[in-house]
Amino acid sequence: MIRQVIFYVCLILLLVACTPGISPAALNQDEPPPTELEPTAIPATATIAPTERPRPSPTPVPPTATEIPPTDTPTPEPTVDLQAAIQSARIILYEDMWFDRYIQPALDQGGYKYTDVGDKAGKFKEELLSGSKWDLVIAAAEGRGGVQGEFFDYIYQQLDNGASVILEMWILDYVAGGRIQPMLDECGIEVQKDWINPSNRGVFWTDPNHPLANDPNPLSLDRFTNYWEGDVGDLVQKSPGSEAIIIGSANDANLNQDGLITVCYDGRLLLQTFSTHDHSKETMMQLWQNYVSYMLSNRFAK
Repeated sequence: MIRQVIFYVCLILLLVACTPGISPAALNQDEPPPTELEPTAIPATATIAPTERPRPSPTPVPPTATEIPPTDTPTPEPTVDLQAAIQSARIILYEDMWFDRYIQPALDQGGYKYTDVGDKAGKFKEELLSGSKWDLVIAAAEGRGGVQGEFFDYIYQQLDNGASVILEMWILDYVAGGRIQPMLDECGIEVQKDWINPSNRGVFWTDPNHPLANDPNPLSLDRFTNYWEGDVGDLVQKSPGSEAIIIGSANDANLNQDGLITVCYDGRLLLQTFSTHDHSKETMMQLWQNYVSYMLSNRFAK
């Protein structure tokens, strides 16, 4: 019996010794048996991906500086209020028909501001040489004299200074070849012949749509009066290669000869070679208003 007890005790101790997590002391305590442990996971061998060898970055090559040629960007011209400029233009008027004036009332009616020297040639010369910056010079020498000789030098200088010029000249054949000749040469015109007592003193538009025939007054110059007798003016013709424009001609519309109203210098010189008083006052006042508007437009457009 004792042997059996000893046998069982030894068997129990052997079982305890072989069972992990149970100490012999634990058998003497009233604690609950330990919780069965989870089986320990055997760590997996991590597969290490081969590391890609970094490629060396190429050494940056500094960009070659390419010289960009400068762009000549034109400076925009200031915008001009043309109508305001025309109404505030500096105008000088010489009109030797002082006893029956057509041009002075035409300017007044058009609302223009102007310096009026009347028929005083000395005062006209003084103003032209004063250094004043004129926008429009009007020399209406219908009265058979006054503007000739040295005056053409002064008028030529005004053109060079940028002014527009309206020149009424019935004695062109007398003065051609003299001090007016450089101006005629640059204009591109020459005297064709005297206009002596023509039976028809009408003026024919070479372009009926031209501003001189329409702006601001649409008009016709086919009606006329015989105010003057004998030599009443001159006819002009274009020189070879001329850029002058004959706007009004005698006999028939002609772009190359029989000129009575001729424009040149890029529209800044108007030469009238017939007499203003050979047409009605109303018609000529309207024509002179067209002259002034057109010549000032060209002055400020240039």
